Amino acid sequence: MKDIIDKLSSSLKNTCKEALDQTQKTVDQAKYRSDILTLKNELKKLYQKLGEVYYKNYMEGKVEETPDALCNRISSLTQELEKLEKEVEQTVNVQKDSFDAYKREVRQTWNEDQPTYASVKRDENGIKILKFCPHCNIGNPPEAAFCIHCGEKL
Repeated sequence: MKDIIDKLSSSLKNTCKEALDQTQKTVDQAKYRSDILTLKNELKKLYQKLGEVYYKNYMEGKVEETPDALCNRISSLTQELEKLEKEVEQTVNVQKDSFDAYKREVRQTWNEDQPTYASVKRDENGIKILKFCPHCNIGNPPEAAFCIHCGEKL
């Protein structure tokens, strides 16, 4: 019984830690996505301003001139957007991988101490030979003295 309580305590502690980690990763994703949206809006404004400057130059007959400052800022924002989008993708992948690893760890914790019977007896057809409890009708290993389910003497 102490093993079960220890496992449960450990599982709860690990679950809380994992929930906190997953929450932080979700917050990071939201921040990156917010930054991406802000940059896209700024980029949209720069494109609009570039269009206005280009149109003004066109109307004044100065089409060959390019507003370098705007183009440089647009290039800079585009690179920053690409970087943030990669970080979001990486954060999502790390979050998924860590949660999958956590699920495997929980399964392993609860499955590792399952009773195993090295000497499982089988008949000629490969069917396990069990001793059934007269009280609860659960199959038990042939060498069991007490039922694994209800504790009744076999």
